[in-house]
Amino acid sequence: MTTYQQKLVEQYVPLANKLAFQKKQTLPAFIDVEDLQSAAYLGLAEAASRFNPDLGIAFSTFAYRRVFGAIQDFLRNESMGKRGDYQKVYSLNHREDDESCLQDMLETPPERNDEEFLEEVSCGLGDQAKEIIRLYFIDELSMREVGEKFDVSESRISQMIKSYKERISAKWSKSGLCEQLAA
Repeated sequence: MTTYQQKLVEQYVPLANKLAFQKKQTLPAFIDVEDLQSAAYLGLAEAASRFNPDLGIAFSTFAYRRVFGAIQDFLRNESMGKRGDYQKVYSLNHREDDESCLQDMLETPPERNDEEFLEEVSCGLGDQAKEIIRLYFIDELSMREVGEKFDVSESRISQMIKSYKERISAKWSKSGLCEQLAA
């Protein structure tokens, strides 16, 4: 690694830490933030080694995606992000800490799959709402990608998801949802 790349890594360690701590808020207690930070640092080092300043892109923009991706890769490797696992961690509070929403994390029992979980949680919402929830929370598409599928802006998808989360939170308490899922 060159001196320039080392300086980039040192300068953007706070970005890696920030992303690790943000992701930790959506995960169960048994996931250590230190593990997420390690993954973030590896992503930061990779971003620094691949960065080309001649392309006119800010390093923070370039690094953000790689660091976030490295954290996601770590979670998938730890079986936290693989489809079809016996345990799946869900967060209806995926990107923001809003106490009026459902609790940050819910573990589904092994007998429930993604679609059953979605049906339980989104009962009473329309088909479009269920599809948006599925694409964003289960398939983990970005708001921009979901917006493209529905031919609406990213900000509109954000508004819709917030509305759906509020409606779900108003209907379900954490204990009520856990009881329903265990049934």
